[in-house]
Amino acid sequence: MTRSAQKIGLALSLTLAASACASADGHPNRYDSDLARLEADCRARGGILTPSEFGGQTGRPQTDYVCKIIDAGTRLRN
Repeated sequence: MTRSAQKIGLALSLTLAASACASADGHPNRYDSDLARLEADCRARGGILTPSEFGGQTGRPQTDYVCKIIDAGTRLRN
């Protein structure tokens, strides 16, 4: 993983943690929990979650973010 990818991942993780703590009732809202699940799935596939090219927030993290696979070449080795 490159340094910039690590920095982006760390920044996204910190943002998710901060937004979860900032919810009014102490529980993360649905968007935050969906975003956390999406990020975990993306990392499991060797990727990094990045904002989509459309910008803005639609209320659906699946639309607002895309998973960019950063180590796709390692899957092809025997």
